[in-house]
Parts: sequence; C-alpha cells; structure tokens
Amino acid sequence: MFQISAKTDYGLLIMLELARHKDKVVPLSPLAKRLHVSSPYLSQIANLLQKAGLVTSREGAGGGYILAQPASKIAVMTVLEALSGEIKVRCSHGGGACPHFRECGLKSAWPILIDDIKLSLRHRTLSSLLKQTI
Repeated sequence: MFQISAKTDYGLLIMLELARHKDKVVPLSPLAKRLHVSSPYLSQIANLLQKAGLVTSREGAGGGYILAQPASKIAVMTVLEALSGEIKVRCSHGGGACPHFRECGLKSAWPILIDDIKLSLRHRTLSSLLKQTI
C-alpha cells in the first residue's frame, strides 16, 4: 500500500506556502488557520523540515520560516523523504502481512512502479509544482 501521511501532506503545503512567498519570512499561524490545524502542529512539521535543511527559521517579531534555497532547487522527493523517510510499498492487509503475498501478481511490479514514482518526484521541484496549483 502506498500512502502519504497527514504530516507529509501538511509539510508539502508548508513548503508550497513558503515557495509562494519567495524570499519573505512567513509565519505559520495564518496557514494553520486556513488549514484548520494547530500552529504547534505545523511548527513541529516545520522543525523537521528545518532539521533536513529545507527551511530556516527567524525568531521574534516578524518571525517565521523561509526556504533554505530557491524553490526551483528543492525536489518534491526531498521534502517527502524528510518527512516520511524512504518511499516504499508496504504490503499489508488489515494491519498485518498480506496473506496473498506469496502469489501476488504485483509484488514484482511494485518496485518498478515505485522507482518510476521516485524518479518523477526527484525531477519535480517546488517551483514547477507551484505553477500547477492555485
């Protein structure tokens, strides 16, 4: 099963918000209000992005976050890996191992498909994604 966690989804939204504002420091509280999530939750995610070297923070009045490099140089894959680790298929059924794994007709196809997905995400930058969104 291929899943994107809420944390990863919100992290990508944070990165797109920062990309939208280019070289400006952006507070997370307005974004948290628009997304109907808590500011501390977005701050936790932003801290993970900061540890990965994707954003930097500014403290105090007028503080917030800013991209650590131009959006055109940040691959979507880098953001996803920073928040979720390696992208892989987890074959499961109801929380346990899939009972059909041995005979599964997709178990040899999934590694090929995941490689294709990773390749696409490595080539897709925040700036190119931003052109596709509102």
